[in-house]
Amino acid sequence: MNDDYDFFDTPIIPYTLLAEGVEITLHVRHSETMEQKSVRGTVARKAAALPEEGTHRLHVYGRLGEHISSDWFIHVTEELDEAALATDHELAQSLDMEQSLKSAEKFKESRYRQPKGR
Repeated sequence: MNDDYDFFDTPIIPYTLLAEGVEITLHVRHSETMEQKSVRGTVARKAAALPEEGTHRLHVYGRLGEHISSDWFIHVTEELDEAALATDHELAQSLDMEQSLKSAEKFKESRYRQPKGR
Protein backbone atom coordinates (compact mmCIF):
# COMPACT_ATOMS: atom_id res chain seq x y z
CA MET A 1 0.00 0.00 0.00
CA ASN A 2 1.18 3.52 -0.75
CA ASP A 3 0.34 6.88 0.82
CA ASP A 4 -2.59 7.88 3.00
CA TYR A 5 -5.16 10.40 1.77
CA ASP A 6 -7.72 12.46 3.68
CA PHE A 7 -11.22 12.99 2.30
CA PHE A 8 -13.52 15.64 3.77
CA ASP A 9 -17.30 15.51 3.46
CA THR A 10 -18.60 18.52 1.49
CA PRO A 11 -21.97 19.48 0.04
CA ILE A 12 -20.55 18.93 -3.48
CA ILE A 13 -19.01 15.53 -2.72
CA PRO A 14 -20.65 14.07 0.42
CA TYR A 15 -19.12 11.01 2.07
CA THR A 16 -22.36 9.15 1.37
CA LEU A 17 -21.09 8.77 -2.22
CA LEU A 18 -18.50 6.29 -0.97
CA ALA A 19 -19.80 2.87 -1.94
CA GLU A 20 -18.02 -0.46 -2.08
CA GLY A 21 -16.51 -1.11 -5.52
CA VAL A 22 -17.80 2.10 -7.12
CA GLU A 23 -15.56 4.35 -9.22
CA ILE A 24 -15.85 7.99 -8.17
CA THR A 25 -14.01 11.30 -8.42
CA LEU A 26 -12.84 12.76 -5.09
CA HIS A 27 -10.94 15.77 -3.85
CA VAL A 28 -8.33 14.41 -1.45
CA ARG A 29 -5.45 15.73 0.61
CA HIS A 30 -2.20 13.83 1.05
CA SER A 31 -2.06 13.11 4.80
CA GLU A 32 1.64 13.85 5.13
CA THR A 33 2.36 16.67 2.65
CA MET A 34 -1.12 18.30 2.78
CA GLU A 35 -1.07 18.57 -1.03
CA GLN A 36 -4.59 18.66 -2.46
CA LYS A 37 -5.55 16.89 -5.65
CA SER A 38 -8.52 15.49 -7.47
CA VAL A 39 -8.42 11.78 -8.24
CA ARG A 40 -10.61 9.21 -9.92
CA GLY A 41 -10.63 5.74 -8.49
CA THR A 42 -12.47 2.83 -6.96
CA VAL A 43 -13.18 2.70 -3.23
CA ALA A 44 -13.58 -0.30 -0.95
CA ARG A 45 -13.73 -1.15 2.74
CA LYS A 46 -10.88 -3.69 2.47
CA ALA A 47 -7.55 -3.18 0.72
CA ALA A 48 -7.63 -6.81 -0.44
CA ALA A 49 -10.63 -5.97 -2.67
CA LEU A 50 -8.47 -3.59 -4.74
CA PRO A 51 -5.30 -4.05 -6.79
CA GLU A 52 -2.19 -3.71 -4.62
CA GLU A 53 -0.45 -1.15 -6.86
CA GLY A 54 -1.98 2.33 -6.55
CA THR A 55 -4.13 1.56 -3.50
CA HIS A 56 -4.12 4.08 -0.64
CA ARG A 57 -5.77 4.29 2.78
CA LEU A 58 -8.55 6.89 2.74
CA HIS A 59 -9.24 8.71 6.02
CA VAL A 60 -12.79 10.11 5.95
CA TYR A 61 -13.76 13.25 7.91
CA GLY A 62 -17.14 14.92 8.36
CA ARG A 63 -17.88 18.61 7.96
CA LEU A 64 -17.29 19.20 11.67
CA GLY A 65 -13.83 17.64 11.37
CA GLU A 66 -14.80 14.40 13.13
CA HIS A 67 -13.07 11.27 11.89
CA ILE A 68 -15.89 9.17 10.42
CA SER A 69 -14.15 5.97 9.45
CA SER A 70 -10.68 4.55 8.88
CA ASP A 71 -11.98 1.54 6.98
CA TRP A 72 -11.81 2.95 3.45
CA PHE A 73 -9.25 2.42 0.72
CA ILE A 74 -9.00 3.94 -2.75
CA HIS A 75 -7.36 2.54 -5.85
CA VAL A 76 -6.37 5.63 -7.85
CA THR A 77 -6.82 5.09 -11.57
CA GLU A 78 -6.24 8.72 -12.62
CA GLU A 79 -4.96 11.95 -11.09
CA LEU A 80 -6.95 14.81 -12.58
CA ASP A 81 -5.56 18.22 -13.50
CA GLU A 82 -5.68 21.16 -11.09
CA ALA A 83 -8.81 22.60 -12.72
CA ALA A 84 -10.77 19.62 -11.33
CA LEU A 85 -10.34 21.10 -7.84
CA ALA A 86 -12.40 24.18 -8.78
CA THR A 87 -15.84 24.47 -7.21
CA ASP A 88 -18.99 26.19 -8.45
CA HIS A 89 -19.42 28.43 -5.40
CA GLU A 90 -23.08 29.26 -5.99
CA LEU A 91 -23.94 25.57 -6.19
CA ALA A 92 -21.81 24.85 -3.11
CA GLN A 93 -23.53 27.58 -1.11
CA SER A 94 -27.03 26.40 -2.01
CA LEU A 95 -26.16 22.77 -1.25
CA ASP A 96 -24.50 23.73 2.02
CA MET A 97 -27.58 25.60 3.23
CA GLU A 98 -29.83 22.73 2.14
CA GLN A 99 -27.74 19.95 3.65
CA SER A 100 -26.57 21.66 6.81
CA LEU A 101 -29.91 20.91 8.39
CA LYS A 102 -29.58 17.21 7.51
CA SER A 103 -25.96 16.56 8.54
CA ALA A 104 -25.21 12.99 9.56
CA GLU A 105 -22.86 14.33 12.24
CA LYS A 106 -24.08 15.51 15.60
CA PHE A 107 -22.37 17.68 18.18
CA LYS A 108 -21.56 15.72 21.29
CA GLU A 109 -23.89 16.63 24.12
CA SER A 110 -22.55 17.13 27.61
CA ARG A 111 -23.89 14.70 30.16
CA TYR A 112 -23.91 17.58 32.65
CA ARG A 113 -26.09 19.91 30.58
CA GLN A 114 -29.72 19.96 31.61
CA PRO A 115 -32.47 20.50 29.01
CA LYS A 116 -34.29 23.84 29.17
CA GLY A 117 -37.42 23.87 31.29
CA ARG A 118 -36.14 21.71 34.15
